[in-house]
Amino acid sequence: MRKTILLSLMFVALGCIAVHAQRATLRIDAQKKYQRITGFGGFVCSPQFQYNHMSTADIKKVWGPTSTVGCNIMRLYIPVGRNSWSQSLQTAKTAKQLGLIVFASPWGQPAEWKTNNSINAKNKGEDAGSLKKENWADYAQYLEDYVQYLRDNGVELDAISIQNEPDWPCSYAGCIWSASEIAEFVKTYGKNISCKVIAPETLAVRDDYVNALNNMQTLEGFDIYGGHQYGGIQSAYKNLGKKGKEIWMTEYLINWNEAENNTRNFDFSKDFFDFFRAINVCMLGDFNAWIHYAAKRYYGMLGDGQRGTTTSVVTKRGYIMAHFAKSVTGMTRVEGIFSDDAETALEGSAYLSQTGDTVVAVIANPSDNERTLLMDLPFYTQSGMTYTTTKTKNYYKKALSYDAETCRPEVQVAAQSVFTAMFVRSRDRQVSNMKGSIARFDMIENQTTTKSTFGTTYKLSNKTKTFDHSNPLFSSKTNAASGYVKLSNRFDKLVMHVNSISSTMNLSSAKTTLIYVNKKGEVASHDYGDLDLNRGSNLNLVFDLSPATLADGCIGIISMTNNNWSSTLTLKFGDVYLSNGGNYSATLSGAYVEDDSNVYDYTTDPSCTSIDMSAVTELPSSLPWLNNNKVVFAAAETPFNEGQTNVVKGTSCSLLSLSDAGGDFRPKTSFTAEKAEISLNVEGMRLVALPFAAVVPENVKAYKVNNNYELLPTENIEANQPVVIVANGEVVIEGSGSVNAVTAEQSDMMLGTSVEVPLYAGDYVLGNVDGQWGFVKLTAASKLVPFGVYAQLNSASDFVAFDLSATGVNNIANELRTHYNRAFNVMGQRVSLTNKGLVIVNGRKQFHRK
Repeated sequence: MRKTILLSLMFVALGCIAVHAQRATLRIDAQKKYQRITGFGGFVCSPQFQYNHMSTADIKKVWGPTSTVGCNIMRLYIPVGRNSWSQSLQTAKTAKQLGLIVFASPWGQPAEWKTNNSINAKNKGEDAGSLKKENWADYAQYLEDYVQYLRDNGVELDAISIQNEPDWPCSYAGCIWSASEIAEFVKTYGKNISCKVIAPETLAVRDDYVNALNNMQTLEGFDIYGGHQYGGIQSAYKNLGKKGKEIWMTEYLINWNEAENNTRNFDFSKDFFDFFRAINVCMLGDFNAWIHYAAKRYYGMLGDGQRGTTTSVVTKRGYIMAHFAKSVTGMTRVEGIFSDDAETALEGSAYLSQTGDTVVAVIANPSDNERTLLMDLPFYTQSGMTYTTTKTKNYYKKALSYDAETCRPEVQVAAQSVFTAMFVRSRDRQVSNMKGSIARFDMIENQTTTKSTFGTTYKLSNKTKTFDHSNPLFSSKTNAASGYVKLSNRFDKLVMHVNSISSTMNLSSAKTTLIYVNKKGEVASHDYGDLDLNRGSNLNLVFDLSPATLADGCIGIISMTNNNWSSTLTLKFGDVYLSNGGNYSATLSGAYVEDDSNVYDYTTDPSCTSIDMSAVTELPSSLPWLNNNKVVFAAAETPFNEGQTNVVKGTSCSLLSLSDAGGDFRPKTSFTAEKAEISLNVEGMRLVALPFAAVVPENVKAYKVNNNYELLPTENIEANQPVVIVANGEVVIEGSGSVNAVTAEQSDMMLGTSVEVPLYAGDYVLGNVDGQWGFVKLTAASKLVPFGVYAQLNSASDFVAFDLSATGVNNIANELRTHYNRAFNVMGQRVSLTNKGLVIVNGRKQFHRK
């Protein structure tokens, strides 16, 4: 006999489908100021590209306030030998006519001053060459003479470097300097050069060179710390910034292109954002300037006609550079904190004008979905501007205006885009001294271990950990002999928030592997592959624990390993937690301010299910924003208007009012409700678990389900225990007593939840097959809305019917007669029986032409 499943129950009575829009917020805190942005630029005038490689017209597309890219810093190549210096003069003059900051870097020196008798860092015999110490004074004068040469010809050079990449034994013009040598040279001769001095311009931002420069005498010999991004960015350079030195990234390029036969071919969706991230990481790292290598090249800001680029046409990288160069030059970076639980999260940085009346955020959205971003500003605004670059748009400009002042404007960030938002102050925002913090539910620390011998190293939240091939995370164990971290629920994600990452080499994690315990109690492992960590800070590492990835299920965690041998990672963790949706509780303190950023965040975020305001003073008599299933905890003496729902004063709530359409319910702690009610929509039959004890109302029937699938009538509903409700339409169930949002253990047959949870193929939900009620096995992933119940049955059957013999009626379907002859569309929405198109009536498909 062909079985027909009543599909409407899968959508309406069960409430299995729920959609929460992903929310992203960027909070800009103008009180936390970092570095002033000197600017952005590129390199020009190299023998590799010939000296006329960039025409004046080309230069004016990349540099200057009216240019397309908007750069304001130009890097010059110092030709080797005084007789060649004139080759750079015209470019320098053009730059100064445009009002640019101009600095110059030397590659090689006269061969007779070198230990390998070559202008190259390595000669043909592969001998690395350094500058003979007896010629150090000659070289210092050589650099000063170049400064004077340009000056005599009307060009005032802003800065000069001591050496391009002194740590790289290249086969072209170059020179090797140890950290101590370059520090000694700067200390001895730096003051003899009549413009600012840049040092050391190493291949990487290296701690050893920084530390050599960081002493009182040497600091007096140079003005700007310069380093290149190729070999990674270590951390000691920030000590120079604290002592007044500007920090410049003076050269970087990403040389990946689809015409190259390598393992990393050009791909818009990745390369586009790698370039953005290269700049943004430096901005977040307190760099004052970022300078690309060749400005005109297929991998530069202006195409050179090679490998898919058009000669003298601005590239996508040029437009990404424009988002920074045209918008934030001269501004000060300020704190910009993203709240974004999406797996592909927004990233970026925020800036404040010198007058304090304009804020700018430069943002990347690498995901395939348009994102709505709520921007929390330090002031009110009525106008702004956005700029968007995508695969099909270049720095697309859009004006913003608002009918009323707002400090929380909403913007749309296009999929696969780099996006800049600029807002202008209309009036100040009220000063608030409120403090706020959040606590994630299901933190890794709150999971228990099956044996005490497992230890406590799995407690990673707010810890700094080393991660490489010999330093795993969670534990160093590879089996379950000493126990494991037992997961308190079935979670679909392990989320590890990383505040910052540093590396001895690359920001990546190779062959990142989770060692876990599956549903059978066996030790298993899964390789999540190579992780790209170049974002560098404020990122979530999200590991899928669902059956889509771990088909054998996951009930425990043992370890996480990687295959990093040279790149030792140092991870500063924030929250590390298990998740089915990212819920959290918040705590507020201080005198209440309505437009405080924390108040806005927590009260409007559906993921914040509980707010502890017991330490908040001057609370208003009502909380108009308190709706849906959110709960507030307040001091026992706090006066609220009569009728204010969902407020727990001390440990007691006068009225808890919940709804199946009100979102997740998860209070921070348990409490007592003097009166509790929940509104449910029931189309025939529904399986629910309520967070409080209740009495079955009139015109409603309720049944418990035992392990033999018998339906047992009940007059009372126990808290957090699955019960079948039989009714039609909206039902309000009332109760009282202890309230706590709990979830059944994974081992239970039926699992109730007060929050939305994912369902997977193989899970069972309530359904009707040919007039019989029971558990229907899902064949695809879905969602279970709050207060729902699903089952994990040890059965091979697609349908397990309820035993109705204990109900006192012959067939419970007779009680639901009014449910039949109702029509639903394929989305489970109620429609007319005469609705045109495909409808489902009594579980059977019908197509109506009229």
